[in-house]
Amino acid sequence: MKRDTLIQEPLYPPIKPHQWEGELFQSTSVRRLKHLAHFGAGSLVTSVVHSRFEHTVGVWKLAAHFFPDDDLLRAAAILHDIGHLPFSHAVEEALEYDHHQITEQYILGEDITKILGNASIESADVVEYLRNPSVLTGRNHVLGIDHLDSFFRDTYMFCNTEVPPHHILPKLTCTEQGIDTDLETGLYLLKLIKQDHELFLSPFLVGADRLLAEAIKSHWNEQSGDADRQVFAKLTDMDVVAMLQSSSSFHAKRIIRTLLYESDKINISEPRGYPIHIRKIYAKAPQCNGQRLTEISKEAHELIDGLSDLTFNRHVSIDTQAV
Repeated sequence: MKRDTLIQEPLYPPIKPHQWEGELFQSTSVRRLKHLAHFGAGSLVTSVVHSRFEHTVGVWKLAAHFFPDDDLLRAAAILHDIGHLPFSHAVEEALEYDHHQITEQYILGEDITKILGNASIESADVVEYLRNPSVLTGRNHVLGIDHLDSFFRDTYMFCNTEVPPHHILPKLTCTEQGIDTDLETGLYLLKLIKQDHELFLSPFLVGADRLLAEAIKSHWNEQSGDADRQVFAKLTDMDVVAMLQSSSSFHAKRIIRTLLYESDKINISEPRGYPIHIRKIYAKAPQCNGQRLTEISKEAHELIDGLSDLTFNRHVSIDTQAV
C-alpha cells in the first residue's frame, strides 16, 4: 500500500500529496493531531469523535482543490493546528494557553523547518501566513477554508447533513476573500453553521469542557503546577485521561470518571457549580457571486443574527451520586 493512500478522509475527492507534504503528515507534530479530539470534551460525552488530524487532512484537501499551485497555502493548511492542546479548544481558555503561539514554535522547530526547506518553503513564511487573514481564515467576515471543513465535518459526523459535502464542493469557489457560491448553496451552508453552533456551544458540551479543565486544575494543585504546564501542551487526549485517572486528586478522578462513564450525572443549572458561558461564535458567511450573502438575503441575515441567541450564563456541576 502506498503511503499517500493513507492520507485520506471521506468528505472530499482524493488529492495526491507532494513528497514534502507526505513527510509533513508523517512528522510527529502532525501525527499527534490524530490523538486530539476536534470536538474537545464533547468527544467523551457524544458520538462525535473525529480528530484534529482528519480535520487537517480536510483543510489541506480543500486548499489543494481550490489553489493547487499554492505551496505556501498547502503547507499552512497542514500545519495550522499543530499547536493545539489535548482536547483541542476544550481547556485552552480556562488554562490560559494560546495554541497559535505554540503552533508557531513547532513550525519554527528543526524537524518542520527541514521538511519545508527541502520544498524551498521558509518556515518563517508559513508563520507569517498564519498570522494574517487569508483564504484559510476568510477575510472581511467571509467564510474561510478552515471553518468550512469544521462545519462540514462536525455536522456530517453528527448526521445532520442532508447533502454529502463532496456533492456541495463543485458548487463552491474560493476567492481571496473566501468561499463564494450561489444563494441556495450559501443558505444551506449557513444552516449547517447554525446546527454546528447549536451542538458545540450547547450548555452541556461547554459544561463538559469546563469540567475537564477543572479536573486538570485539581490535578495540578496536587502536583508541581508549573512543571506540569510546560509538558501539558505536548500531551495527547489519552495521556490526559490516564493522568487524571491516576491523579492523587480525588476531585480530578471523580470528574474524569463522570466524563468517561457517567455523563448523565452532569448537571447544567444555576447558580450551583462552575460558571459557564458561550464561547466564540464564528459568524462568517460565504459570499454569493462576490457579494456578502447576509446583505442580499434576509434569511441569511436572520441565520447569522440567530447565532447570538445561543448566549447563556449557566453553571455546571456533578451529581454527588457520581462519587
